[in-house]
Formats: sequence, structure tokens, C-alpha cells
Amino acid sequence: MTIRSSSRMFASGALFAALTFSLVAAAKLSKTGSASASFLAHGPAGMDITGKTSDVNVGDDGSNITVVVKLTGIDTGMGLRDKHTKEALEVDTYPTAELKVARSALRFPAAGAESSGDAKGSLKIHGQTKDVTFHYTAKLDGDTLGVKGNANINMTDFGIKPPSYLGVSVKPDLGINVSFSAKDN
Repeated sequence: MTIRSSSRMFASGALFAALTFSLVAAAKLSKTGSASASFLAHGPAGMDITGKTSDVNVGDDGSNITVVVKLTGIDTGMGLRDKHTKEALEVDTYPTAELKVARSALRFPAAGAESSGDAKGSLKIHGQTKDVTFHYTAKLDGDTLGVKGNANINMTDFGIKPPSYLGVSVKPDLGINVSFSAKDN
């Protein structure tokens, strides 16, 4: 092999690596199909309250993945409880919750495989942003990525006063779950 062909091979390899890296860096998730988000709160005497919404969006700028949950549509199964929940969250002022995670903090699965792990991200609720650790699983089925994630937070860390009605209050610790399907474009 001559020096000229070696340098051509090296240049071709470097160009291929640069193109591959830029394609991976430019890959972006876009939500497909349905999505859901829920919270689980605990009250006295074993009372559990679950709130749900399907108004979840996923954004990706190539460096960070952002999951945005619209809080105005939370449904707990009881109108009065929905009202108190939305008042505590002040959804007229803070209508969304937002989780931002670096793509590099996540392990994307190979085709037909599943990956899982714990990652850190920044969670913004009630106008306050805090670092959170969450657990996730992701499964790649064809070109669709199914993602599920959960985290535990304390609502008082975000300046939210636990809802109370007739002297009955929920505990400040919440479990949060999110699931969505996306394509990695």
C-alpha cells in the first residue's frame, strides 16, 4: 500500500466518521402515538390519589430531550379534587411541568432490544427547577422507541403546598410516571 492510498483511506475514514458523528448528533426524537403522565399521592389512612393526563409532548434539540406535560388537563377522577390539585399547582400561572435530559445521559437500545437505567435531569414545576434522578426503560420495536420513566419528588421542594380539604392533607411525596412512543429521526 502506498502512502498516497493510505492517506486517501485515512481521509475517507475521517470523513465517514465525521458524517456518522454529525448524523448521530443530529438525530432527534419526535413523539408518535399516545403518551401519558400520572402522579400518585398518598393521604391519611391509606388513601391514594392518582392524577392522569395524556397531554405530553417530547422535544429534542439533538443535545437535550425535553418532556413537557400540560398540567391543566390533570384528571383525578373527581371534579373537586381536580380543582384543588390545579389550585395547588397554580396551573393558571404554571401550566406545564418540564423534564430536560441530556441525550448523552441515556442509553438507546439496539433494534428489538430494551435498555434501562437511572439518569439525572432537570425538572421544572411550579416555576422552580430542581435536579432529579429518574428511572427509565426504552424498547426499540422497528423504528419506534417505547419509553417509560418514573421519579419520586417532594412537592414542597418546588414551592407547592400539599393540597388539603376539610383538614385532610396529602403527603408531600409524589410518584411521577411518564410513558410515550417516539421515533429517532
